[in-house]
Amino acid sequence: MIDRLLIDAHVHVHDCYDEAAFLHAAYGNLSRHGPGMPTLLLAEMPGFNTFSRWRSGNAAWPVKLTDEPVSLILGEKLLVIAGRQIVTAERVEVLALLSDQLFDDGQPLDKTITCVRDAGAVALLPWGAGKWSGKRGRLVGEAAVRHSVLLGDSAGRPIGWPAPSIFQRHVVLRGSDPLRMASQQFMVGRYGFALSGAFDIRRPAEGIHGALRLMMQSPPSFGQRVGPIQFLRQQVELRFKHTGLRTRWMKHRT
Repeated sequence: MIDRLLIDAHVHVHDCYDEAAFLHAAYGNLSRHGPGMPTLLLAEMPGFNTFSRWRSGNAAWPVKLTDEPVSLILGEKLLVIAGRQIVTAERVEVLALLSDQLFDDGQPLDKTITCVRDAGAVALLPWGAGKWSGKRGRLVGEAAVRHSVLLGDSAGRPIGWPAPSIFQRHVVLRGSDPLRMASQQFMVGRYGFALSGAFDIRRPAEGIHGALRLMMQSPPSFGQRVGPIQFLRQQVELRFKHTGLRTRWMKHRT
């Protein structure tokens, strides 16, 4: 049994990462926050099947399987739980935590949340820069109330950026949400939360699911978000990269 988990609730494993460096960073960043088993809740995007590959034994660290299909242990010390990230028709992101099922992008927000729950997954609405303002911000707030879903805070929300007011009324789970840039592979595990209880190492996702279902207030968090200057640099780099990718694609098309 494990009595404490140190969890990063929003993890991407991008294809530009060095997998071994990523795993070392995840374990190191999480384990510095006291006793407990470092844990990653994956949020894989369409086209990414890292968890499936790891479960087949193809990983940078030795793989130990559990008694459930949605969890595994890497290197005898890092717990990994499957999950997916979905983008709705309104361009709102929804995380399907604790699930290895695939979900369709482009469905309405309400339908997406319902599909996630019907699949036995935990639905979470993660914070995103520019995605929780205006019309989409109202959609998120209304859906959070209507469905009583969990909310997610991100290490990418810069220090000084006010927390959304709905954070005061809902359970909020913290996660790193690393970006698709090589430098971000070291950010995993830098922001998260601690979960105490009695977790069976053979069925950890089942225990986490039960704990989250009963949670009435946000769990203790740890780590730190990015500073404003680092945030601006990341946004510029992301936009430059996306522009470059689009330019190369257009040249290829012509």
